[in-house]
Amino acid sequence: MNVTFDHIVHFTKNPEEAKTAFQLIGFHAINGGKHPSWGTYNCLNYFTELRYIEWIGFTDFDKAKTSDNVLIQQIVADSYKGEGFSQLAFRTDDIYSVIAHIQAKGLKPIGPFSGSRKREDGKVLSWSMLFIEDKQDDTCRYPFFIQWGEPEEARATEMAPLMQHSIGSPSLSYIGMNVSHLDESLQKYCHLFDVSCQPVTQSKDEFGAYFELAIGNIVIRLYEAKSLISAIESALINRPFLCGITGMPENKIVQVKNGVYQFTV
Repeated sequence: MNVTFDHIVHFTKNPEEAKTAFQLIGFHAINGGKHPSWGTYNCLNYFTELRYIEWIGFTDFDKAKTSDNVLIQQIVADSYKGEGFSQLAFRTDDIYSVIAHIQAKGLKPIGPFSGSRKREDGKVLSWSMLFIEDKQDDTCRYPFFIQWGEPEEARATEMAPLMQHSIGSPSLSYIGMNVSHLDESLQKYCHLFDVSCQPVTQSKDEFGAYFELAIGNIVIRLYEAKSLISAIESALINRPFLCGITGMPENKIVQVKNGVYQFTV
């Protein structure tokens, strides 16, 4: 399955406040746009390789509650538990080959769903989203997959200015997941992405013990919930809790809207 990491979704009641927090650090964070049919809107922060953070919130909670889009359903459910990271997305240029791969794994694809939003300059962006039916509530969520309506080369050229930050040349390099059952979550990701679970790098840092996987040009760290230190005990179960950004001027940990952002040199 030929996919690459696209973005991390961070639910917050006020995406503008998250955007401002990043702007004050020195990032070129921007307003995104509205998703009228979903009752949501977003703010964004882009990195090299078209990776980005999406801070998403509601414009119409009642409309969001009736959406048939799996991501919006997840965000609605997440909203009752509080702010924080919700999902990961991987990019593809052939969403139907991803569907075939998911089916070959004995899993059930859901979608694709069409999406769009109008930028502040009036341009309409379009995409397709694909999900996997997930019956394992006690393991980390499956990510979703996205195919953009424009070729990657064209998007990279157009969005180059958005990947320039006064703070330097940062890169979104790794994601930490807080999981209740480490072995089962590891097997789940290895099975989906055809990654060998043996050997898998096992390590420990200031957040706790974790297994590390390289998937779709991003590093995924699976932390066992019981190993997390008390400083981040508010991390939501079976969801991302940590976004690692390298290429920064100094090592620092910043918490924004119940999401932990780790900046490293």
